[in-house]
Amino acid sequence: MSVRTSSARYWVPAALAIAALALTGCSGDSGKAESGAAYEEGPLGKYMSALWDDEAMTQEKFDAENLKTEELVAACMTKEGFEYEPNTNSGGVVTMSEEDSEGPEWNSEEFAKEYGYGIVDFPGGGAMAGPDDEYVDPNQKYIDSLSESEQAAFYETLHGPGPTEEEMAAMEEGGSFTSDWTREGCYGAARHETQQDSPGGMAAYEDPEFAELFESMNAVYETVYSEDKLNPEIEQTNRDWSDCMAEAGYPDLTDPMTAQNGLSEEYYASQGMGEDGGEIKEPTQKEKDAFQEREIEMATADFTCKKELKYEEKQQKVLFAAEQKFVDENKAALDALIAKHGVKKKD
Repeated sequence: MSVRTSSARYWVPAALAIAALALTGCSGDSGKAESGAAYEEGPLGKYMSALWDDEAMTQEKFDAENLKTEELVAACMTKEGFEYEPNTNSGGVVTMSEEDSEGPEWNSEEFAKEYGYGIVDFPGGGAMAGPDDEYVDPNQKYIDSLSESEQAAFYETLHGPGPTEEEMAAMEEGGSFTSDWTREGCYGAARHETQQDSPGGMAAYEDPEFAELFESMNAVYETVYSEDKLNPEIEQTNRDWSDCMAEAGYPDLTDPMTAQNGLSEEYYASQGMGEDGGEIKEPTQKEKDAFQEREIEMATADFTCKKELKYEEKQQKVLFAAEQKFVDENKAALDALIAKHGVKKKD
């Protein structure tokens, strides 16, 4: 499989991923934690659930919203003097729920033993994209016709100028970056307009009135997930997990995310992903099988260590305490957020 990539460099806002983490209270699709413990919604997660309706995000709904956004982007780019064809082939996919998917439950012991972390393959993965599927940007031919300076102007108009040097330096030092749709080009404006028709969710996150609230909310999860600001109890649990993994034959792993991320980066780097330009090299079935064998062995050891240490239960305890503290200290602002952006649930 080959994928053509543009040599032009441009910035795409990444703060949306942070927002999703905060808005969902770090809940996963699975009904169980990785150690097998039942998943519970934390104090902040219960609060933020008021920003989402009860309707599942279907592929049809996602495609309709994406089409509206792309049409708004096209109108904006045309107004700014560029050609732009709505890109409905962006690759956005709504994943199946646990109930709809076949195979073992994600994050279960059975899943680890059959799929590892789900890097090479996962239940339903083969149906999502065939080996001959290739992403085609309908605007690539036009972009290639532009000069280097014109391409730079095109991408800046499309996505905005990106963070300033000061903001980049702050992020490199561990700081956060707050999304501002007014600085994110035609895409930012289009997403903002689309979200106004879909109350709650991301519309709440992009409301400048609550920007400070969401930024401070990130600190809640840093106590559990950030390498630099971990709660002491989580630090000790990670050390215990690291010792357990070393005994299983996997030294030099500091926490569960280093195990999964390290393997994932290795797998995609071997295909040329992350490199500027060039083709993505599809691994052979033999290479996939060999990598997945390693993946399954590590994921199974990871699951076993976390289960023995009650890792997820300890992590959840620390997270819920941090969430409750945040709710207690910011109740007035949270109530105002829900009053303005809360979604009325269906009976």
